[in-house]
Amino acid sequence: MIIGTVVNASGLPQARLMAASVKRIMPETTIVVCLVEQYPVEPLPDIDWIFTAKDISAYIGFPDFEGHMFKFNSLQCTAAMKPQLTAYLLKAFPEEEQIVYLDPEMCAFKPFSEIWAMLTYYDVVLTPHHLEPSDPWDCSREIGTLVDGTFNSALVGVRNSDGGRYFADWWVKMTSGDVHAQPNGLYIDQPYLNFVPSCFHTGILRHPGYNLAFWNLHERCRELYWVENQYFLTDWTPLHCANFKNLDGLLDSCMNAFIPDNWVYAQMWKSYKQELESLLPWHASSPWSYDYFYSGEKISDETRLRYREAQLYRPIEINPFTLANETQF
Repeated sequence: MIIGTVVNASGLPQARLMAASVKRIMPETTIVVCLVEQYPVEPLPDIDWIFTAKDISAYIGFPDFEGHMFKFNSLQCTAAMKPQLTAYLLKAFPEEEQIVYLDPEMCAFKPFSEIWAMLTYYDVVLTPHHLEPSDPWDCSREIGTLVDGTFNSALVGVRNSDGGRYFADWWVKMTSGDVHAQPNGLYIDQPYLNFVPSCFHTGILRHPGYNLAFWNLHERCRELYWVENQYFLTDWTPLHCANFKNLDGLLDSCMNAFIPDNWVYAQMWKSYKQELESLLPWHASSPWSYDYFYSGEKISDETRLRYREAQLYRPIEINPFTLANETQF
């Protein structure tokens, strides 16, 4: 089995925690990291392979890598590289029958037995953001999900089959940024997953113990308990993995709003943060390398948007990183 993730340099501590958690409970798993930076890094504990995004794009034959990177900010680029990493793993590791993409903020607590079982039959396995509908007067989550996508791309399973490879290649093309009216949010990869159950042989993993995260803490089926040194959810459902993404403090705010008295989750979150802080001194903070022209000038968001729009109408042959913000595309 093989698990891949995508990070820039600032996300390497999270990727190390994810890898360590997987190796503790699934020691035979191979961990592959796609690094969205211009320069490689030294080998890291618990991570078997680290490839740059450029290497991965070249391997799968993706055209104009620099132009692709130039279109998006760092969060959008990591999202756009998820499909490319998935396609890469299916091609580069043909002996691996089951591939799982995990976001770096994920932490594994039990083996992914349900996913492996589903991937013996389905070509793709997806996890929904929500397993319970909200009350009509409190439907803001559903409205947000209509924008960001029904399924969460932090956990996607793919079988190394003709159907699985077809899905990965399709996902790569859809997130290329070369089509009109493409999603402009941070999660440019997720909305396309809405089409996957109707277009591909897909299994929907409705197990509440996978992908416990800030967006589903309010659900009754996901109340967390600590029993005999193990995490369980409602009705003794085992917790297999949790997503500790805290973008803009959303995990903290959702904890305060929905589970203010759940000391088990609070302690789990505290332990994760302590482990993360212990790794930070080993990874110096640095700006994203694709945030700058080769001259050292910082690329403005407005320049990225102008370039992205211009590419829709005509090919731009020159490497955009050799230009400047005042360039007219």
